[in-house]
Parts: sequence; structure tokens; C-alpha cells
Amino acid sequence: MRQTIFRKILYAASLLLLLAGLSACQQKSDKSRQEQIVVGVSADFDYLNPLLIQLSMSREVCTLLYPSLVKPSYDEKKGAISFLPNTAKSWEFSADGKEVTFNLRGDAVWEDGKQVTSHDFKYSYALYKNPKIASSRQHYLGDLLLLPDGTADIEHAVETPSDSTLVLHFSKPMARDIVLDHFNDLMPVARHLFKNYAADEIRTKAAEIPVLSAGPFKIKQWAHQQKLELVTNPSSRLPQPATIKKMLFVVVPEYTTRLAMLKSGQIDAMISAGGINPKDINELAKSSPSIVIKPVKNRFFDSIVWLNIDGEAWRKSRNVVPNALFGDKVVRQALTLAIDRQSIIDGFMGPEHATIVNTSLSPAYREIADTSLDPWQYDPRRANALLRSAGWTPGPDGILQKNGKKFSFELAAPVGNPRRNYAATIIQQNLREIGIECRLKFDESLIFNKNQNEFRYDAALSGMAAETLPFQLIIWGSDFARRPFNSSAFQHKELDTIIAELSRPLPTERSIALWKSYQKILHDEQPRSFLYYYDELEGFNSRIKNTNINLISTLYNASEWSIQ
Repeated sequence: MRQTIFRKILYAASLLLLLAGLSACQQKSDKSRQEQIVVGVSADFDYLNPLLIQLSMSREVCTLLYPSLVKPSYDEKKGAISFLPNTAKSWEFSADGKEVTFNLRGDAVWEDGKQVTSHDFKYSYALYKNPKIASSRQHYLGDLLLLPDGTADIEHAVETPSDSTLVLHFSKPMARDIVLDHFNDLMPVARHLFKNYAADEIRTKAAEIPVLSAGPFKIKQWAHQQKLELVTNPSSRLPQPATIKKMLFVVVPEYTTRLAMLKSGQIDAMISAGGINPKDINELAKSSPSIVIKPVKNRFFDSIVWLNIDGEAWRKSRNVVPNALFGDKVVRQALTLAIDRQSIIDGFMGPEHATIVNTSLSPAYREIADTSLDPWQYDPRRANALLRSAGWTPGPDGILQKNGKKFSFELAAPVGNPRRNYAATIIQQNLREIGIECRLKFDESLIFNKNQNEFRYDAALSGMAAETLPFQLIIWGSDFARRPFNSSAFQHKELDTIIAELSRPLPTERSIALWKSYQKILHDEQPRSFLYYYDELEGFNSRIKNTNINLISTLYNASEWSIQ
């Protein structure tokens, strides 16, 4: 308790100093204001090393620093993603889909002047694979040629015939978009820097290892839990040095404080953690007409992650034992029926800013959506009937029980997110009405993320950015220990088979049929109670120009942002 109070006092003092610094900056010359964009975020980044990142905002910043192979581009009219050159100026797939050759730019350099080469990529892939690093993206390598132990054969699967040529060999035919999406996410680190560190030091010494950039920005300073200062990287050719000289991210966990800073001009943008509360939009339009709202649609969804396994048994002995509360799909179905999702939307976001979903698939992909599935509409009576069929009956105190065990649990959520805070109270009330005791617990974002990764929460109100179809294929998998996005530890052999087939080149009709099977399994099993995809309403001062906020990323073209 004393440590918690001390941390709060320390944070408050740090925030006061930061606000004072920002106020001082405002008093500087107009020239200084024209050289800096200040962005308010709710939580610090977990890492700025692509080998270690898991948070979506950390990934977005990494794309501004590291030399991704390609650059995804979203066509809103077609609802499709294509890929443009970046570090790779071109690429060719073999006719059988089992090989791809990337031709790299010769002028891309790390900020210390060393050339970015194919050897950086190969070396990095070996690090992504290394279990001591425990990358959340290591399973992307599972489609390469494999060793007898089932792990990627980096030596033979990744060839570097020259500094500017990277060749990947796969164990099976691969769909082109899957390869481009997954290997684009495996951003490389600088081999000449990381060869100085043992693999088991990379995570433990993450704060000490320099961040060497090849992207449009580079890091000047990272004061953890306070601010991240990026400055333009004059040597970048990916695609060019950032237009703005400095971009400052300030960590302000409290929503109302972030909003006040945006209104007062202390920050220029307010992004992530749901952005701006829709209920504040009308007031902002009247009191702060200089603030421009830019929605990110169909990218983010909220859900309640029901841990399908006994987390303690898994941590102790790696035994897969069904969770006493949530291991039964009938119970999970009942829980979804018991939650009034439309009430949450109407009470917080408004129906124009959210869409109820019953799987992880984004509403953006209308062509493959299965609209025939039961919508799981709010129906507490049906929920009660399902719970009774699963053996849960009211106890003397009205709380459901089974074999002497009460249906009582803790629902965890991260702090600093008003939307999830609101949803948590509605969910707690809804479950109480059907005889389930739900206690709320709010943790700091990094602690919340760590506990989810270690399966310490039986239930967690969590969000995810799931913008691409290839990403859908890595959320789920029965090998959940290697798939950190599968935080419910959901296992399903048929779904594994479908995901494997969707990774291959397929006729359109077969692909659509598989995607519908994918949705049906998730709909029926409800490994999470999928709540809704929502619009994240990012707020910008009107002086910030040339922002392209889209389904792929809020910081998609941050290197091109400018100030009027």
C-alpha cells in the first residue's frame, strides 16, 4: 500500500514538472512551436525494441524507427490492404509460392551511418526465434523451412546472397499478403549493435541497449512513465527525414487531464486509449473549435477475455486444466447473452461510433462477414437457462454455485480508459442480475499486460488492434504459449487447421468459405465475449497538418505531419 501511494505521489510530482516544462515551452518563440508536436498518451510504451514489443502503440512508434520491409496501404473504398515498397524496393514470389526474393535499397542506413543490409534481417530473424527473447512474434517464422524439432531453420530458410538481396524459403506454398504482412512486422534490429549482447540479455537489459534507428525519426530521450522525445533522423531514406524536427509523447494516465491539456494547447494531439470520449465532442466543438476530431474506424475492438484454462496449474506445471468457471463454452455463451452491449454503446460511445460483433473479425471486411450467425442479443433469461443447463444454480445468498463453488470472480481492466471503466460497471451490474458476483480490479497498463501474458487474470476487459486479415490468423492457436495474443488460452484443432489453410494461396471461393468457418467457430465457442468494434476518436489541434489517420495506424504518416 505504501509503495502504491509513493508511486502515485511520484507520478503526480513528475506530471507537475512535465506540465511546467510544457508551459515553459509555450512561452518560447514561435519558431520553437513550429518545430515541435506534442502528443498525449495514456500509458508508457512497453519497449521500443521490435523484438520485445506487444502494445500496439509501441509497434506504431517502432515503425517510425526501424526499417520495415514494406509499407501497408489501406484503400477505404475497396476495404483492402496492399503493400508498397519501403526497405525492399521490389520483390518476386516463385510460381509455387514457396519462395520470395526481396531486393533491398542500397541507400538505407542506420543512424550511425552503417548500411541496412539483408544480414540485419537474417540476424534479427534468429533473435525473434530465440526462446530466451520470448518475442510475441516468434511464431511468424513457423512457415519457413523447419528443423526436425519444428522450429524455423533460419540458416537454410533465409538466404543473403548479397547485402541487398534477401531470400525466404517456406515449407509450404504461402499467400503473398500473409508473407508481406507477417515479415513486415518482423522489423530488424542492427546486427552490428546487437551482436554485442547475449540473447538472454536482450530482455533483461532492454533499458540499456541503445535504440538505433533507420527510420524518419530517432530517439533523443526516453524518460520512462513520463515522456518520449523523437527528433528527425537526417540520414533516413525510409522514405526521408521527418518533416517536423521534434515529436514529443507525454504520458498522462488521467483522461480528464489529457483532455484539458489538449484544450489549453499544452498538447497538440490526444491519441490511443480510446481517444476522446464521444460525449465530449459537442462541448469541444463549442469551446475549442481549433480541435479537429479524426476517427479511426474498424481497427479496435473490446472484449472480455475468459481464461479457458486454470492459470495457476499452467504456471506451476504447464498442465492444461479447464478453468473452473470459464472452461465450459456453454457458460461463455451465457455470459455474452447476459451483457447488454448495446447499453454500453448507447451510454458511452453512441450507436454511430461502435458496432456490436461476435467474433474478432473487423466490420471492415464486409465481403467475408457471416451475417447468418446468431447475434447473441442481450437476453438474461436465455443466459440463466444456459447456466442452469451447465449445472449452475442459485445458492442461499442468490449467487450461483456448482458443487459448492460460487460463481464469483475478479474482472481486471487497465487504468486510464474511461470507455472500459464505463463498460466494466455495466458488465458488473448485468452479471449481478443473473446471480454472478463480479469484482472490478484496475491495474496500470504495463502490469495489466504482464499479468495477461502470464495468465493471472481469470477475466480481463481487454482491447486489441486487429486491422488486417493476416493478423487475425495469429491471434488464435492451440499452441497458446507461443501466441501471446491468445490470452484466453483457447484451443481448437479445427480452427488451427483453418488458419493453416488460410495462410496458403487459395481461390476466392475457398478463402471466403474458410473465413466463414473461422467466424462460426469463434461465434460458437466465445473464447472471449466480443463486445464491439469502436471508433477511436483522435483529437488534433488544427495547426497540425497532413495527418493520414487510417485503419492501419494512427501514426501511419507521422513523419509527414507538419505545423501551420
